[in-house]
Amino acid sequence: MAPGTRTPARPACIVVSISGGQAAGKKTVQAALARRLSELSSGRLRIVCLHMGDFTKHLDAAAREDALAGVKDMDSIDAYDIDLLATTIQNILAGDYAGVRIPRYNVLQLEHEEVQEPLVPTNERGEDGTVDVLLVEGCYMLCEKRLVEMADIKVFVDLNADERLGRRVVRDTEERGIPLEIVFKQYLKFGKRAFEGRIEPAKSRADIILPKGAEGAAAIDLIALGILDDINARTDANLDERNLKAALVGKTTSLTRSKSISLGDVDLERFYDPI
Repeated sequence: MAPGTRTPARPACIVVSISGGQAAGKKTVQAALARRLSELSSGRLRIVCLHMGDFTKHLDAAAREDALAGVKDMDSIDAYDIDLLATTIQNILAGDYAGVRIPRYNVLQLEHEEVQEPLVPTNERGEDGTVDVLLVEGCYMLCEKRLVEMADIKVFVDLNADERLGRRVVRDTEERGIPLEIVFKQYLKFGKRAFEGRIEPAKSRADIILPKGAEGAAAIDLIALGILDDINARTDANLDERNLKAALVGKTTSLTRSKSISLGDVDLERFYDPI
């Protein structure tokens, strides 16, 4: 960088990626984090949640039949439109909300619903404005370079294989009506391989690992407080300090300043390593 040139500022929006295996509890963590951030900011923050599953690629009739029969690999990263997901995140960071169309995927029919209206970020007070926090969950958030580089905070929801399989069986049979035989066939042929070959090895890229899956309010508090620290460092927002202090009362988990990551020309100090 030439002398006298200022380092480009990071966008005010904080991007948090939440990765982990199928049925590890990524959506649960995402929802809990969104709820806690809203509570700590007294409803001021505008929070947007994206799900990688909504960016599943279109299937023609034959491919849909194969997927429903459990013979098409829907656990692979190739099942997702990573380009569209990355572009959507980039547009949100750029504030180009008019260009954002967030898809909605019907997991029962294996097809997309009608395209949504342009994104209008709104907080719980009904106030429109720019996105403050973008929470993106998906199995492969740590496996694609573009997605890794756009994330300020990278979370991995770690749950053992038996529990993930059990949750997947309940979800797919009870919520999605998939026959048990097909659930096991998909897992053994595709899901297990995807986790062991791509998803779990990428865990090393995470800033935070939740070793018990979505359990533990203290871990959600720590992540939420870290996000608020980042927001305060980037903006002049007046968040309720009393709420922040109250959230720390009674916590035994420590915050440390030990890990640093580099994002382009900007060094961000990671202020939490769960210990």
